[in-house]
Amino acid sequence: MSCKGQEMPTLGILGMTSHKIGKLAQTMYAEYDLNKSQSMILFQLHRDGRICQTQGRISQKELAQKLNVSAPSITSMIQKMEKSGYIVRNVDEKDQRMMRLDLTEKGQACIEHVKAIAEKMDEIAFTGISPEEKMLLRRILFQICENVEKERNR
Repeated sequence: MSCKGQEMPTLGILGMTSHKIGKLAQTMYAEYDLNKSQSMILFQLHRDGRICQTQGRISQKELAQKLNVSAPSITSMIQKMEKSGYIVRNVDEKDQRMMRLDLTEKGQACIEHVKAIAEKMDEIAFTGISPEEKMLLRRILFQICENVEKERNR
Protein backbone atom coordinates (compact mmCIF):
# COMPACT_ATOMS: atom_id res chain seq x y z
CA MET A 1 0.00 0.00 0.00
CA SER A 2 1.44 3.33 -1.06
CA CYS A 3 1.69 6.31 1.26
CA LYS A 4 0.44 8.52 -1.59
CA GLY A 5 -3.29 8.97 -2.02
CA GLN A 6 -5.05 12.29 -1.83
CA GLU A 7 -8.48 10.62 -1.74
CA MET A 8 -7.69 8.51 1.33
CA PRO A 9 -9.54 9.61 4.51
CA THR A 10 -7.34 11.13 7.21
CA LEU A 11 -8.10 8.32 9.66
CA GLY A 12 -7.19 5.84 6.93
CA ILE A 13 -3.80 7.50 6.58
CA LEU A 14 -3.38 7.44 10.36
CA GLY A 15 -4.26 3.73 10.45
CA MET A 16 -1.94 2.89 7.55
CA THR A 17 0.90 4.83 9.18
CA SER A 18 0.33 3.10 12.51
CA HIS A 19 0.32 -0.29 10.78
CA LYS A 20 3.60 0.43 8.97
CA ILE A 21 5.25 1.62 12.20
CA GLY A 22 4.03 -1.54 13.95
CA LYS A 23 5.51 -3.75 11.21
CA LEU A 24 8.84 -1.92 11.45
CA ALA A 25 8.81 -2.34 15.25
CA GLN A 26 8.16 -6.09 14.90
CA THR A 27 11.14 -6.42 12.59
CA MET A 28 13.48 -4.36 14.76
CA TYR A 29 12.49 -6.00 18.09
CA ALA A 30 12.71 -9.52 16.61
CA GLU A 31 16.49 -9.15 16.69
CA TYR A 32 16.25 -9.36 20.50
CA ASP A 33 13.63 -12.14 20.45
CA LEU A 34 10.95 -9.66 21.50
CA ASN A 35 7.75 -8.46 19.90
CA LYS A 36 6.49 -4.89 20.13
CA SER A 37 3.98 -5.73 22.89
CA GLN A 38 6.69 -7.32 25.01
CA SER A 39 8.95 -4.32 24.47
CA MET A 40 6.14 -2.03 25.67
CA ILE A 41 5.76 -4.15 28.81
CA LEU A 42 9.51 -4.05 29.50
CA PHE A 43 9.60 -0.30 29.00
CA GLN A 44 6.55 0.31 31.22
CA LEU A 45 7.96 -1.86 34.03
CA HIS A 46 11.30 -0.08 33.75
CA ARG A 47 9.62 3.34 33.77
CA ASP A 48 7.43 2.51 36.77
CA GLY A 49 10.42 1.07 38.62
CA ARG A 50 12.36 4.29 38.17
CA ILE A 51 9.39 6.27 39.48
CA CYS A 52 8.56 4.00 42.44
CA GLN A 53 12.03 2.63 43.28
CA THR A 54 10.48 -0.55 44.71
CA GLN A 55 10.37 -4.27 43.96
CA GLY A 56 7.11 -5.72 42.66
CA ARG A 57 5.90 -2.35 41.64
CA ILE A 58 2.93 -2.84 39.32
CA SER A 59 0.07 -5.31 39.15
CA GLN A 60 -1.06 -7.05 35.98
CA LYS A 61 -4.31 -5.08 36.11
CA GLU A 62 -2.46 -1.74 36.41
CA LEU A 63 -0.16 -2.71 33.55
CA ALA A 64 -3.12 -3.64 31.34
CA GLN A 65 -4.72 -0.25 32.06
CA LYS A 66 -1.53 1.68 31.32
CA LEU A 67 -1.00 -0.17 28.03
CA ASN A 68 -4.71 -0.02 27.14
CA VAL A 69 -5.04 -3.78 26.62
CA SER A 70 -7.41 -6.38 28.04
CA ALA A 71 -6.60 -8.38 31.17
CA PRO A 72 -6.61 -11.73 29.31
CA SER A 73 -4.15 -10.52 26.66
CA ILE A 74 -1.78 -9.02 29.26
CA THR A 75 -1.90 -12.32 31.20
CA SER A 76 -0.89 -14.24 28.09
CA MET A 77 1.97 -11.83 27.31
CA ILE A 78 3.20 -11.91 30.91
CA GLN A 79 3.21 -15.71 30.99
CA LYS A 80 5.32 -15.84 27.82
CA MET A 81 7.72 -13.21 29.15
CA GLU A 82 8.03 -14.99 32.48
CA LYS A 83 8.88 -18.26 30.67
CA SER A 84 11.47 -16.40 28.61
CA GLY A 85 13.04 -14.96 31.77
CA TYR A 86 12.28 -11.27 31.19
CA ILE A 87 9.94 -10.71 34.15
CA VAL A 88 8.97 -12.30 37.43
CA ARG A 89 5.68 -12.21 39.32
CA ASN A 90 5.83 -11.61 43.08
CA VAL A 91 3.03 -11.79 45.63
CA ASP A 92 2.09 -8.34 46.95
CA GLU A 93 3.28 -7.90 50.55
CA LYS A 94 0.04 -6.19 51.63
CA ASP A 95 -2.46 -8.20 49.57
CA GLN A 96 -1.53 -11.85 49.06
CA ARG A 97 -4.16 -12.19 46.30
CA MET A 98 -2.36 -9.69 44.07
CA MET A 99 0.69 -10.37 41.91
CA ARG A 100 3.22 -7.63 41.26
CA LEU A 101 5.52 -7.63 38.25
CA ASP A 102 9.22 -6.93 38.19
CA LEU A 103 11.99 -7.07 35.61
CA THR A 104 14.61 -9.79 35.88
CA GLU A 105 18.26 -9.10 35.08
CA LYS A 106 17.57 -10.31 31.53
CA GLY A 107 14.61 -7.93 31.24
CA GLN A 108 16.63 -5.05 32.66
CA ALA A 109 19.46 -5.78 30.22
CA CYS A 110 17.03 -5.43 27.29
CA ILE A 111 15.89 -1.94 28.27
CA GLU A 112 18.77 -0.18 26.53
CA HIS A 113 18.01 -2.14 23.33
CA VAL A 114 14.31 -1.24 23.62
CA LYS A 115 15.18 2.44 24.05
CA ALA A 116 17.67 2.39 21.18
CA ILE A 117 15.13 0.81 18.84
CA ALA A 118 12.46 3.34 19.87
CA GLU A 119 14.90 6.19 19.19
CA LYS A 120 15.86 4.70 15.81
CA MET A 121 12.20 4.32 14.86
CA ASP A 122 11.56 7.93 15.89
CA GLU A 123 14.49 9.02 13.73
CA ILE A 124 13.19 7.04 10.74
CA ALA A 125 9.58 8.19 11.13
CA PHE A 126 10.38 11.87 11.58
CA THR A 127 13.05 12.29 8.93
CA GLY A 128 12.36 15.57 7.11
CA ILE A 129 9.94 16.80 9.79
CA SER A 130 10.88 19.81 11.90
CA PRO A 131 10.73 19.75 15.72
CA GLU A 132 7.85 22.25 15.53
CA GLU A 133 5.89 20.01 13.16
CA LYS A 134 6.55 17.03 15.43
CA MET A 135 5.26 18.98 18.45
CA LEU A 136 2.16 20.01 16.49
CA LEU A 137 1.53 16.40 15.49
CA ARG A 138 1.82 15.32 19.13
CA ARG A 139 -0.68 17.99 20.18
CA ILE A 140 -3.11 16.93 17.46
CA LEU A 141 -2.78 13.22 18.28
CA PHE A 142 -3.39 13.89 21.99
CA GLN A 143 -6.47 15.95 21.05
CA ILE A 144 -7.79 13.14 18.82
CA CYS A 145 -7.20 10.64 21.62
CA GLU A 146 -9.04 12.86 24.09
CA ASN A 147 -11.95 13.38 21.67
CA VAL A 148 -12.34 9.64 21.10
CA GLU A 149 -12.08 8.88 24.83
CA LYS A 150 -14.80 11.45 25.62
CA GLU A 151 -17.08 9.89 23.02
CA ARG A 152 -16.39 6.39 24.29
CA ASN A 153 -17.27 7.41 27.86
CA ARG A 154 -20.62 8.97 26.92
